[in-house]
Amino acid sequence: MAYESFKLGQVEERFELVLVQTGDAYGQIPPIEPSDLLMGTLRRGRPLVVGQTSEKARSEFIVAQVLLEMRDIVHDSVVVFSGIKFDVDRKEGLFGYCDFLISRDAIVDEIKAPVLLLTEAKKEDLSSGIPQCIAEMVAAQRFNDRKKKPIETVYGSVTDGTRWRFLSLVDKTVSLDLREYSIAELPQILGILVYMVS
Repeated sequence: MAYESFKLGQVEERFELVLVQTGDAYGQIPPIEPSDLLMGTLRRGRPLVVGQTSEKARSEFIVAQVLLEMRDIVHDSVVVFSGIKFDVDRKEGLFGYCDFLISRDAIVDEIKAPVLLLTEAKKEDLSSGIPQCIAEMVAAQRFNDRKKKPIETVYGSVTDGTRWRFLSLVDKTVSLDLREYSIAELPQILGILVYMVS
């Protein structure tokens, strides 16, 4: 079983997690206005993800662009890995590929701890990406601990590019925020992403 094979009940039971829902955990985070460059890139890319496009297209034309903007805002203090293999514990099913993985270490040649944020890009139903994202967050938590660089909170997001949901993992508690942010709320999305990696 790899990351993408988990169902919500399986990930909860296997890793002895407590799942809680929050109504608007990130709504008070100050928004950050996107650059003209990002707005222009999204204006050109959004028509290419309408209809029956792939997760790959959504990842490249929208999600990657937003994450790169977040990296610019934090002055390149994090690394954004795309489509990266992240094998932490095969026996536990914590292996496979992450759509996006963000590390605080600025080395780009390999994943270094601490891993801060995992982002899964989905074509449609955001809920279907939540178990996969949680499994990746558990893997990041274990990876950070093994590398002796633990952090209190590992964050996650699930997106189809135009809609975003956010999660957090503290110890064994996963908080699933029920609020869904649309791309029209891009300043708020950027503010949340910067908050998560700062």
